[in-house]
Amino acid sequence: MLAEKSSVKTKLQRPHINWTRLAATGLLYVLIAVWTAANAQCSDTAPHAWPAAVGAPVATNAAKAPDVRILCNSGFVIGYDRERGRAAWVAYRVTPVADYHHRPRPKFKPDPRVEHAAPRQIYWQPEYDRGHMAPNYAMAQLYGRAAQRASFYFSNIEPQSPRLNQLLWQRLEEIEIDRLAPKLDQLWVLVGPIYTAADTRVPSAFFRIWLGRNSADKWQAMAFRVPQRVRGDERLDQFLVAIDAIEQATGLDFFSNLPQPLEQQLEAHQADADLWGFAALACMPARYRKHWRNRDGIRLRFDRCD
Repeated sequence: MLAEKSSVKTKLQRPHINWTRLAATGLLYVLIAVWTAANAQCSDTAPHAWPAAVGAPVATNAAKAPDVRILCNSGFVIGYDRERGRAAWVAYRVTPVADYHHRPRPKFKPDPRVEHAAPRQIYWQPEYDRGHMAPNYAMAQLYGRAAQRASFYFSNIEPQSPRLNQLLWQRLEEIEIDRLAPKLDQLWVLVGPIYTAADTRVPSAFFRIWLGRNSADKWQAMAFRVPQRVRGDERLDQFLVAIDAIEQATGLDFFSNLPQPLEQQLEAHQADADLWGFAALACMPARYRKHWRNRDGIRLRFDRCD
């Protein structure tokens, strides 16, 4: 506390100010403002990123179930795995892109909201790319610059092999926003890593779940499990799996708010490849295929559906 001196130029004494209390009160107001803004953003973002009627992913009682902290961003929500220091799941919604806006790629940055994060040295070697979970393109075009910047936080990044990231994963991202979103008007997406063991630091595979509604307003879903090691030109429908299999591999329950019969109907069986016309897109070429022409002695073929 600072002592105040009286002034000889006035008969009025300066009011006594408790600077410590003022500082504490100011800090409290700042914390309240930050908390309110964060929760307002979360309340605004979460229903759009994943439908509340279905239920956000929750950890099961399985030993491999992650300890998750929710991180809300403009356009997408992260279920952050506290122990591994990476996302356990990321949810977002895609709609048709009305007008393209060129937005330069931001720099990758640590997420200021998390204290424990996985070491980033793994990306210094060519074995793994910095793979987006919520895609740069979708966030930039649908939700703006703030969402795009948030997608470059390392909390939204996973180590992916270059062939997976640049070829096969990219194909799935392009199909969902360019082909499926215009057909369905809106499509919810849930993605995340799959680990072989609790002490493994690099995912062995990744899951992707598409959730939409048909013309009768009934829920429909399609799920993929894609390994790290791929050529990049495989038929995409060969990675279709039942959602139950992904739940068993991750320790997560995805559709917990749905009535049990409907949840079981969506999760128990592998989706038909013809759902939403996906089978016809299973061999769609990768956007960056020219950069991979004959690399590693592999000749990419995207004509396997003919």
